[in-house]
Amino acid sequence: MRKKETHDLHVQKVVQEENVAHLGVVGECPLSKALQHFHTVTGFPPDILHDLFEGVVPVELALCIRELIRQKYFTLEYLNTKIRTFPYQHFDKIDKPQPIPKSFVAKLSIGGNGHENSALLRLLPLMIGSKVPEGNETWDIIMNLKEIVQLVLSPSFTEESLQYLQTKISDHRQALKAVFPEFNLRPKHHYIEHYPELIKRFGPLVHLWTMRFEGKHRFFKRVMHDTQNFKNVLKTLADRHQSMMAFHMNAPSFFKPQIQTRSVTSVQVTTLPQVAADFIKTKTDSQNIYSTSVVSIDGTDYANGMFVSAGQSGGLPNFCKIERILLVNNSVSFLCRSYECWYIEHLRSFKLTSLDNFSVHELSELNDTEWKRRTFSCMSIHPLTL
Repeated sequence: MRKKETHDLHVQKVVQEENVAHLGVVGECPLSKALQHFHTVTGFPPDILHDLFEGVVPVELALCIRELIRQKYFTLEYLNTKIRTFPYQHFDKIDKPQPIPKSFVAKLSIGGNGHENSALLRLLPLMIGSKVPEGNETWDIIMNLKEIVQLVLSPSFTEESLQYLQTKISDHRQALKAVFPEFNLRPKHHYIEHYPELIKRFGPLVHLWTMRFEGKHRFFKRVMHDTQNFKNVLKTLADRHQSMMAFHMNAPSFFKPQIQTRSVTSVQVTTLPQVAADFIKTKTDSQNIYSTSVVSIDGTDYANGMFVSAGQSGGLPNFCKIERILLVNNSVSFLCRSYECWYIEHLRSFKLTSLDNFSVHELSELNDTEWKRRTFSCMSIHPLTL
C-alpha cells in the first residue's frame, strides 16, 4: 500500500520533470490543495460494489463455473434452469440473478449487475451444491469467496474478525492461483488484500459503498433517456430533480413513521400459543391484541414466513421463523416457531429442522436487524444461507 511520503515524492517528480505519469501518479490531487487535512493516500475508501460484486465476483464465478462444467458435474443449461426456477422469496424476488449467457467463457464474466451477482453468489450453494462433491477445490474457491463477501459486508468488526478476514483473503488468493495457475489476477484482487487495513481506517466498508449513489444516479440516467435533450444537461437534470423532490416532500407519506403496518387484524389472546399469551400478560391486561402479516421498522420489512436469528447455542446462531407479528401497546413482537440448526460447511449454509415449540422475541432481542434472512423450503428441511 502506498505511503504518504512515497506518494508525495512521486507527485513532486511528476510536477518537476513534467512527466506524463510516474508509477501511476499523473499529478497532485486537487482536493489536497483545497483541504488542509486531506491526503490522497488516506482519504479515499474502497468501494465494495465495484471491487467485489462488479469486479472479482463475476470473474471468479465465471472461472469456477466453467471448470465445474468441464468436470461434468452439471451443464450450463442445468444451472440456468435452476436460476430461472429457484423459489426466490421476499427481497430476492427483486434482485433475481439473470441466466448466465453462453458467451461467459469467452468474456470470463457472468455479467449481471451488483445486486444480481450478490444474490447469485449467496444462493448458488442451494442451487447446485448437491451436484458437487465435498472437497472439490474449485467449489471451495466459490465458497471461500462467499465467506469473504459476508465478512466484508459486516456492519461491525472486532480485532479477531479483521484478522480472520485477512487470513481468508490471503488463503483465497493462494488457492485461486493453485487451481488456476494460468489465470492472471485482476487489480481488484490486489485491492481487497488491503480491506482489513482500510476497515481499521474508515470503519465498516458497507457504510461507504456506492450502492445507494448508483440508485440515485439511475434517476438522472432515466431523465436523459426520456428527454433526449442534450443542451444544457445540468439545468435539465437540476430542474427535473427539484420537481421530483418537491412532489415527494409535498406528499403526506414522505416522512414515514418508525413503525408501519399494512392489514391489521384483531386477535384473541386465548387463541395464541401459551408462550405468546404469557408474554402479552406482561404488557397488557387486554384479551384482544392486533396482529399483522407485514411490518416495516425503520425501513426494514419483516413478514410472516421470514427467518430471523435470536440467541445462540453451541457457537451457532439460533434461527426461528416468524409465524405472527404481534402489535402490543404500540410495540412490535414476533411469535416465532423454533428450529434446530446445523451448519453445513460444504454449502456455507445452515440446515434447519422445524420443532414444535414457539418463542416470542422483541426487535431488540434479534441478533442482526440490518441483514434480513431468507429461507427456501424443501419439505420439512429448510436450507438457509446468509
